[in-house]
Amino acid sequence: MAWKFKYEKAEQAKRYAQTHQKTVDVPVEKKVPYEKCDNCDRTAYQKAKEKCDNRKSQLEKKYKNMTTGYESILFLLAWYSITITLFTAILSPVFLNDCITFFGVLGKGMGSLFREFVIGADSFGQLSSGIPNRILSGLMYWLIVAIVMGILFIITGLLIVGIGYQVGKIYRKYCWDIISIVEVITSTAIAIYFGDWIKSVISINLITLLLLVHVVYIGIRCYVKDWMEERGYC
Repeated sequence: MAWKFKYEKAEQAKRYAQTHQKTVDVPVEKKVPYEKCDNCDRTAYQKAKEKCDNRKSQLEKKYKNMTTGYESILFLLAWYSITITLFTAILSPVFLNDCITFFGVLGKGMGSLFREFVIGADSFGQLSSGIPNRILSGLMYWLIVAIVMGILFIITGLLIVGIGYQVGKIYRKYCWDIISIVEVITSTAIAIYFGDWIKSVISINLITLLLLVHVVYIGIRCYVKDWMEERGYC
């Protein structure tokens, strides 16, 4: 059984090698590419780097000038579009009437809110009627009214600022680009030029319709951007 003897010898040699092996660190010299030699005056790398840096600076300057020109053209186009749209809106009886109606209702709503504030402040001011001194009672009345009105205005202002800040934050995150400008100008132009036809199909104030369209647009942009971010597209 010579083959069996050789097999056992090979297995013993294998086990010996596995139990007696050791790791030896062998130093390896690593050369740095483009390293300037201390004993000579070869400066090819430095010259190439300077040339590359100069070219990069020229390209950045050229790109900046092109970007500035592109933004200027966009600004002029936006200004022209907005100007034409506003002039057309002034000459459109339907759109102009809806503007007057919308802002008139808004003004009446603010006036009604102010009257409610006055009524509420007056109700609190009546607490001073229990003071027997007429002069002191009058002073306390106006003091209470001023305090209540101030509190109501502060709360209302904070609510408006808070809502405006949140809306602006969402708009800046999802819609702060040229697409939104195009959407605003296009939807406004459609409402102005086709106001009569729109009013014949749906009885709605055109300004209210524009606001609803923009709300829907913001919702779509938010959904699309979140969908793309979830899938790693942006």
